[in-house]
Amino acid sequence: MHPRGVISFPVTLSDGTHSRTEEVEFLVLPATSKHDIILGREAIGDFNAHPSTAHGAVGVPTRTGVAIIHVNRHCFTTESSRPCKIPRQAQRTEPEKWILNKKFPDQTVIIGPSISEIVRTFLKQLLVKNIDIFAWQTADMTGVRRSISEHKLKVNPLITPIVQKKRKISPEQTKAMNEQVQDLLHAGIIREIKYQIWVANPVIVPKSNGT
Repeated sequence: MHPRGVISFPVTLSDGTHSRTEEVEFLVLPATSKHDIILGREAIGDFNAHPSTAHGAVGVPTRTGVAIIHVNRHCFTTESSRPCKIPRQAQRTEPEKWILNKKFPDQTVIIGPSISEIVRTFLKQLLVKNIDIFAWQTADMTGVRRSISEHKLKVNPLITPIVQKKRKISPEQTKAMNEQVQDLLHAGIIREIKYQIWVANPVIVPKSNGT
């Protein structure tokens, strides 16, 4: 298996009282796993950590003391210090269609099945925290500077336009087209202007859901 690349970011190990942060390099692999990240031997050495499988814990020296980090305490039996088996959650096979904005339930966020449940939870929290950056309707698309996004019709002034025959559009397509144009007009994204020599027939392309 060939890694996609290498990323580096600070990792903090803490038991709630003592903590230590080190810069750790990670190989990015094109694979699914029940683990989000795996600390290798070099990272363990950078932290000077001392893991103990028997106790289900790892000790990390810090400036304020030794941080003792345990596995899930609720997973230990009362008869011995051996960790019990953690039941695996059923692995997803289909993408999750998640409603981020309840005001627009038809606009869902699709989350892939290979993402672990922990990352899935943090991803949803991140999206909810930044819900204001999404354009949920046409009116939300205002404020984009022309230096960022602008469409121009690059035409050659030496070329004579070719006259097209008027294309017939069904009443259903005409209604959909008018609604889209009115939304853009009300939002101030477009304005009415006349180019009588550059009039083109509109093309209506249906979406994958049939609308």
